[in-house]
Amino acid sequence: MLRFLQLVAILGGSTLGVEAVFETTYHSFPLAVQPFTVIERSPHYDPHDTNLFLVCPNGGAVAEPGAAIYKSSGELVWANSTFGNCYDLNLQTFNGRDYLTMWVGAGSAAVGGQMGFGTVLMMNSNYEVVMNVSAVNPEGTDLHEFKIVEPENKTALLTAFHTIPMNLSSIGGPVNGWYSNGVIQEINIATGAVLFNWTTFDHIDLAESYNNISLTGQGSSEENPFDAVHINSIDKDREGNYIISARHSQAIYKIAANGTILWRLGGKMSDFTAIGNGTEFHWQHHARWRMNESHISLFDDGAAVLVSTVNIIDEPVATGKYLKVDQEAMTVSLTKQFFPGPNRNYTLAEGSMEFYQDTVLVGYGLLPWTEAYSFDTEELLFSAVVGPNNAALWKISGISNYRAFQTSTLTFTGHPTRPPNVSVTNGDIYVSWNGATHVASYTLLTGSSVGNVSERLTSVPKTGFETKIPAKGTAEFIAVAALALNGSTLGRSAVYDMSDGTIASS
Repeated sequence: MLRFLQLVAILGGSTLGVEAVFETTYHSFPLAVQPFTVIERSPHYDPHDTNLFLVCPNGGAVAEPGAAIYKSSGELVWANSTFGNCYDLNLQTFNGRDYLTMWVGAGSAAVGGQMGFGTVLMMNSNYEVVMNVSAVNPEGTDLHEFKIVEPENKTALLTAFHTIPMNLSSIGGPVNGWYSNGVIQEINIATGAVLFNWTTFDHIDLAESYNNISLTGQGSSEENPFDAVHINSIDKDREGNYIISARHSQAIYKIAANGTILWRLGGKMSDFTAIGNGTEFHWQHHARWRMNESHISLFDDGAAVLVSTVNIIDEPVATGKYLKVDQEAMTVSLTKQFFPGPNRNYTLAEGSMEFYQDTVLVGYGLLPWTEAYSFDTEELLFSAVVGPNNAALWKISGISNYRAFQTSTLTFTGHPTRPPNVSVTNGDIYVSWNGATHVASYTLLTGSSVGNVSERLTSVPKTGFETKIPAKGTAEFIAVAALALNGSTLGRSAVYDMSDGTIASS
């Protein structure tokens, strides 16, 4: 049976080029953004449309990779492509304040040995970058993990990779080979000081890897090192120990503060005995402690199909799993499993599983689905796809989303420092305010001089990212005010000249 990395080698590690024709564009703001296509939504799920989904569309069909936030209705709230390639958009707390965090840089999370070389940006609720956080590593910070450690919220866990020479002959590789040394670090966010540094080279034997060096062709050059372990998540427990998810050894490792490996869950050398069925996982992502460290959640990439003629199947379907891990009896059992819908499908890589109150959000990675479930019943409540609902794109990784996270307008208030944007197009007025989370309506103001645009002409409900307002009855100049649900003014646009649509005064 072929494994994931063997298939990538056969296909040359390519995701195939796809013409990017799926972006949504707007009159009032220069965005080209993937839609957030809602496929299923329970009438009981988020009835007030307050949930916010945080994603980073990537792939061959994405003309402008970047970060985006959407509502449950599919409405775009905020998007930014000026940072370019980004991964892992999330809302996290540092020193008592919430920040949007995301990795930006070069590289990808694809399974062909590619890694990310960049940094992590932290943005305030005005979408201003207030700091960046980086691993102390010659090749920069990898994209796979940035987690602020709770409850102190002062340090962050990061992944990095550093290419080093290594004798790979024990696994059929060259004597003078090259190895991608996986690094985990805990960083003091304020100072950048490294508090913990641990590498795969020092602790994980090559024999634990499922990456077949003869089929992947890795290890022969510094530009294409052997990726034996491929760390894709880090978490920390209350006692100061760490767990890492290692995709290419298909295992989760618990690591003591002194660097010693305390146990392995999964892989070739698991220390746990399985109780019941469903405990196995393959090529997994996003392992997290849950329930006072009695459970681990993860996304199980245990099944995949890239093209119709080549299948890789370790399990019949990729799922989110909730595993009970008894560290005294050293047993593991499956407590809950969350299946994709409306169709059960495969995914090659990436993915996430996160908890929000009584729901579970599962991101399917290279299959760009974002799905919410009832934790109690495992019932699918919400299903959406980043991009169009187009299965042909999923087979060639045309659009992907590394992880999916969620917050709410009850928690996060986005208030951009820039005013609302207005466009006068074909006699109609279009308004948008990129990133404003609490706009309920827009009021059109008009006047005969630049300095006196105060006459209220009409008010209309906000109808999506961009709202169209009829221009009938306007004088020479206009402005648009954005109002909250209680009628208070959140912001006001510049004054525009109706004759040519240009800004007359800011």
